[in-house]
This record gives sequence, structure tokens and C-alpha cells, in this order.
Amino acid sequence: MTLHAAEAIRSHVPVLVVGAGPTGLMLSAELALHGVRPLLIDALPSPSGQSRALGFTVRTLEIFKQRGILGRFKGLAQVPGVHFAGLNIDGDFLSSTLRPANQYPQSRTEQVLADWCEERGVTALRPWRLESMEPTGSGYRCVLSGPAGRRTVEADYVAGCDGAASGVREAIGMTARRTPPSVQMLLGDLRGCGLPNEPFGVKHEKGMVMSAPLGDGTERVIVCDFSQPMRPQGAPVTHAEIKNAYENVVGKPLTDGECLWASSFSDASSLVESYRDGRVLLVGDSAHTHLPAGGQGMNVSLQDAVNLGWKLALVSRGRAPDSLLDSYHAERHPVGRELLLNTAAQGQLFLRGPEADPLREIVRRLLEVPEVSVRLADGVSGLDIRYDMGDPEASSPVGERLAPDALAVAGAGGDTVVGAGGDTVVGAGRDVVEELRHGTALLVLLADDGEASPLAAQWGDRVRVVHARPKEPRRKAGSAEPLNLFVRPDGHIAWAGPRSDGLSASLSRWLGEPAA
Repeated sequence: MTLHAAEAIRSHVPVLVVGAGPTGLMLSAELALHGVRPLLIDALPSPSGQSRALGFTVRTLEIFKQRGILGRFKGLAQVPGVHFAGLNIDGDFLSSTLRPANQYPQSRTEQVLADWCEERGVTALRPWRLESMEPTGSGYRCVLSGPAGRRTVEADYVAGCDGAASGVREAIGMTARRTPPSVQMLLGDLRGCGLPNEPFGVKHEKGMVMSAPLGDGTERVIVCDFSQPMRPQGAPVTHAEIKNAYENVVGKPLTDGECLWASSFSDASSLVESYRDGRVLLVGDSAHTHLPAGGQGMNVSLQDAVNLGWKLALVSRGRAPDSLLDSYHAERHPVGRELLLNTAAQGQLFLRGPEADPLREIVRRLLEVPEVSVRLADGVSGLDIRYDMGDPEASSPVGERLAPDALAVAGAGGDTVVGAGGDTVVGAGRDVVEELRHGTALLVLLADDGEASPLAAQWGDRVRVVHARPKEPRRKAGSAEPLNLFVRPDGHIAWAGPRSDGLSASLSRWLGEPAA
């Protein structure tokens, strides 16, 4: 659903979100979940409806579970593992009970997220375009153009979720380190071609081919033909070009069929110097572009949005200092840098000629070492991220995500848990990560309560107290002392300890000062 009326354009907004793709929708929903209603605009008159990104990495699925929306993504096709440059890694090496999913076109993802946004009072306004933005000292004066002409909006913050060709990024003159393209791939959604199910791709002497079903008789094919010269960026791709490239690489004919959508992409990459410039935040492809190896692009962008949303909401509402937003760049820029590194490495292994085969064989052998498989599987799945929580002496699990299916809500009588604000949480036995669906942080009590709960009560509007128990009983002999956990709204553990030492400082660092 989209709105066109100029009456829907407010003259002042706490946050202007530019771009209503998956990233902008996720950020808008996160802001609304945390009490801030953004203005969300998009230049397209309606969603593109294109398939584009086709699935989710494990960390994204974990986030959907945290927010209580995983069940909305109907018909996900679970994948038993992941790949690195087309080399299979069994899902048992993943540090999660969940498994990746595919065969879910981006158009459906956008619809699920748009519905979630609308439930929280946010609807994308289309077609409205950001024409200019001028700093005012307390935000930006933004000029928008749309069906009703031009409108001026005073925005406290602007979030650029407008993709690789970001107008927001260009408006603030943010520089980026760029790597030029060296190889190009053709992509097509075909019907009636009988393509094999090879979602991780197959390397041939003359190139690489990846193909998989999308449902409804549609198949996705990606072809990298080493013999083809680079084509101009944005040049249209025809069915005949895809067919010719496929036949040249595979060496056998491709059955005639129908081409529903075609495009091309390369291994060009870019990473902005900073994800933040004062009151402007760059999110997703506006901050980083790369070879889409392993379908990481949309997933990392969604995770950017989840990292930023609660922080921006706290700052916008005056609950936390503006400096909290610096942690968005500090935490997500290294993730973007690592993303470019691992996708470039996969390109070198998978999209080069026979000269790369010896190195590829060495990597294949290294994957026989369990620790290597775990490292690479978690790396391409977003499971290896550990943030700096400000305590140089902190050790695991501080900084890591709260993994699903590790802790269960435990309540007296097995029915209820009383939160810091006196609210009743129904559903003892529920996975603790699902308690993040409310948008607040969690104080997870596994050890004696002591002073932890009274401390958290001072932040009662921002923290819920949940008594929990491990789903798997700890071994009696040599078992570690149970730790209470302070879990940020994005699911990362900011503090852990058997007592309350350091808890107050951590609560203040991440949630602002306590309520008066």
C-alpha cells in the first residue's frame, strides 16, 4: 500500500527515511517499534515487483525470530548448508539451530516488511523524490517532489536507504573507496527451460553457472562467461544473450523458454568512509556495494537497519545522547569491510579461469578442517560478529549475539514472568530471544537476582526483566557459574556477570540515563 496525497507529508519529522526497499522498510519498522514514526518515501510509483535477492542468511532469520515476524515469511525453502565460492559447507557447522532459506523473491520480502510497517503506522509515500537537503543546525531542510508538487520537510535525521546510486550519499558528499569491476555476470528469471537445481553454482572451464527454482515454474540462472567483454553498466540484457552465454559455458543447448526478467551485475565494490555524517546515516547499499556472493547483500543491509533503528529512536526521543549514534559506524563499518573482503575472495576463487583452480583446491581441502568450516560458514551467515561493548576486559559472551534456542523463559508456576515495569509476560518456556519482539532491551536472569533487577527497574521503560533457564542442563562437574545477561534491543549481549558489577554503567552506555 502506498500513499500519494500531499497531506501525508508532515512539515516536521523526527526521521526521514529515503528508500522503501527492504532496508528502508526494516529501518522504518524498527523505528516505529521503538516509538518513533518516520516519514518513509520512495521515488518509484510502486514496488518494482522484481525477484532480485532470493533468500536469507541465518542471522537475518534469527532477527526475524527476535521480532516475532519469522512466521510471516510463508513458504521459505530451507537450505541444508551454505557455500563459500561454490564449495559446500554443511549446516551442522553453523553456530545456530536455524538454517538459511531461499526461493523467496525480494518482492515478497518487501510485502511482508511493508505490512509490518503499516501495522505500526508507517506507510511508504510514492512517488516522492528527495530533491535537495540543506543542514539547519538541528537537522536538515529537505525538499521533496511528488504527485502534489514540491514540499519542504524539516527532518531531525535523514537515513539514506536509497541503494547503490544513493542521492542522500551524494548530497552530503560522502566519499567511498571503490574497486572497479573485473568480471560480469548475466542474470535471468526464466520459465520453461528445465534448468538443474544448482543453487551454489558450478565452475566450468569457460565460466560459472548457477541455477535454482523460484517456484511457480520460474527458475533463476546466473552466468559468468569468461570470454565476454564488460558491458556498459545498466545496459539491458536479452534472453538471447543469457542463452548464448549459458551454452558457451556449459557446452550444451539451453531449452527455449520465456525470460521474465533479466539484468547484469559485476564484482565492483565500494565502501563509504563513514556510515554517519552528523545527522545523516547511510544504511545498506548506500554504504556498501559488492559482488553478491552467497546472497549476503540484502541480509547485511537488513542487519544494518536493525543495528541503527533502536539507537536512532532512543536519541530521537531524547532518551540517549547523540553520541550513541557513533556506535552505528563503529560496529557496522567493520562488518561492511569484512563483507567486501569475503565476497572478493569468493570472486577470485569462483569467477576466474583455470589459473585459480589450484588455490580453489587448497581451500576445498582446508574445509575438511572443522574449525575452518565453522569460521567460513559463520562468516557468510553473519554469526561471527562480536561488537566492542566498551569493557576491554570483557570476554565471551559479551559482544556476541544471544543465540536462539539456548535459553528458555522460566516463571513461577511455569506460566508468567513479571517484567521490570510490572508488566506480565505470558509464556514460560518460550525462547528468550522472542522476548525481544517488544523492542526493549532485556535483563536475562540466570543467576541470583541480587541487585540486578532493582537496577534495571530504573530503566523500566527500556528494559524488561526475564527470568530464564538454559534449555540444555549444564553439567554438574566443572560447570561455569551462571551469568546474568544484559541484552541490547538488537540481540547482542552488552554485559554479563553473576552479580551486578558493571551493569549500571552498561545500561547507561547503551540506553541513556535512567528515568528520573
